[in-house]
Order: sequence, then structure tokens, then C-alpha cells
Amino acid sequence: MGRGEGEGAMSVEKLAFYPGCPSEATALEQDMSAKAVFAKLGVELVEVEDWNCCGAAEAEDPRLVYALNARNLAIAEREGLDIVTPCSICFYNLARANNALKRDEKLRAEIKGIDPSLEYNGTVTPKHLLDVLVNDIGMDAIRSKLAKKVELKVAPYYGCYLGRPPETAFDDPDDPVLMDQLIELIGGENVPFSAMKTKCCGGPLMMTRGDLAFEMARKILQTAKDAGADCLALACPLCGMMLDAKQPDIEKELKVKIDMPVVYITQLLGLALGIDAKKLGFDKNIVSTKRILEKVV
Repeated sequence: MGRGEGEGAMSVEKLAFYPGCPSEATALEQDMSAKAVFAKLGVELVEVEDWNCCGAAEAEDPRLVYALNARNLAIAEREGLDIVTPCSICFYNLARANNALKRDEKLRAEIKGIDPSLEYNGTVTPKHLLDVLVNDIGMDAIRSKLAKKVELKVAPYYGCYLGRPPETAFDDPDDPVLMDQLIELIGGENVPFSAMKTKCCGGPLMMTRGDLAFEMARKILQTAKDAGADCLALACPLCGMMLDAKQPDIEKELKVKIDMPVVYITQLLGLALGIDAKKLGFDKNIVSTKRILEKVV
């Protein structure tokens, strides 16, 4: 489905869209901004019909993860589309299930034996939204549609799932740069933040060791604040829940004042594309985004 070479050319026009469970609950602003941005860039997202949970970080049995993700991959395969997700954990589970099923015929047969609807032939490529934006749509195509500069100081935070394990990573696992490049493209300034880019936000520990999770998140937020960031940008709804939704609880529990706006990279990109802030869900973020909108809108 290529559009040819040259400035503004894209290698993608239509994708199966796997939103993941947080899209309808804790990450409404990511879902809204992702759909608005892709529509503006001319890429059609076809939501996977009757999609199911990927197993997130809670499903410990790999075969359960493979079965859950085989169903979503199989639905996309029947549509003849590669599949994109805005969630880092969903991407991790889709990618590792895809790799396991493609290389193991016996596993494919076993999964199909559970239910014929799980038959998957390995023709789909799972992608994360950030990968599609930079590597498939491309910087030239995005640049050609920019409407304004987003002149903010931004701490780019990738979290620990986008680059782990390295065989599913689409960016440097130790020092990722794709979000940095997008921020620079839209007129932003990346503050010094390399030491925290891929640190765990503490989200997976929230239910069992909340004290550790809060301290891990505080360090990330405090580093962004000390670096002079106007906001922290991310691409994972679990990180969003921990760093944005839990920020008031962290402040109260640890008796600190952070007040760091946390936004999805698609929200910032949407502003640069001239999309209305309400359509990007800026009123859904927990920590107020008012002062960063005042600098841009």
C-alpha cells in the first residue's frame, strides 16, 4: 500500500487498530488523541472487531498470553491488515505472541485446537503507534502537515516495555530516540532526561508494593521537574496512570509537591497538527494541562 517515494511519502494507509483496555478507562486522552492524529495524517484505523484483553502484565502463563493475542492477530489477519496499538504492554504481548506462533508450528496447532477462531498463519506485523508515526508515516509527511510550533520543554519518557526484549524493540532499547525526534520536529526542546527514559514507572508493583512504586514514579517526575520540563511526554497508558493519575497520591503519601503535567506524545503532536485541544483529551489528564496549553494554543 505504498504511496511512492519522495517528500511526504508514507508506507501505510490503513491499519487494524487494537486500542487495549485502558483506552476506555484510564487512557481516554491517549485513545482520543491517537485517533485524531492518525485521521489528520490520512491513515485509516480499523478497530479490531470484538477485540479481547492482551493479558497485560498479569497473565503469567505464556500459553494464555499466546492464545489471547492469537485471537486479536487472527482477526487482523482475516482483514489483511497489520495491527497497531498505542499501549506498550499490548505491543509487547502482541509482538512476543506473534514471534512464538510464527516460529512454532506445533504451538499454532495447539492454540488452534483450543478454538478454530484462534487459527493464525503469521502474516501480520504488530506495531506500536510510535513506530508507525516515525518509521511508516515518516517525518517528512508529518512535517508537511504541521500547523503550529509546540515550543515546550519536554521530558521524553519511554518506559520499560517499548525496548524489552530487544528482539521486539523498534528503537534503541537502551537509549531510544524516536520520541525525542518527534518533539524536536514539532518545535519542542528535549530537556536532559536520558537517565530516566527507560526506567520502570513502578506500575507493575502498584498492587503489591505501592511504597516502592510511588518512590520509583517520584524519581522520574522529580528528574523532569529539576530538568526544567514544562511537561513529561509518554506513550504507555500504564505509565500514564502511574505518573499522571497517581501523582496526587504520590505527593500526599511522600509529602512532596511535584505538579508536573504528564501528556501523551499524540496529544503534543495533535496540537502541532492544529487539532483542537478538547479533541485531544487535554481535559482528561489528571494534573492540569492549563499552563502548557497557554504556551501553545
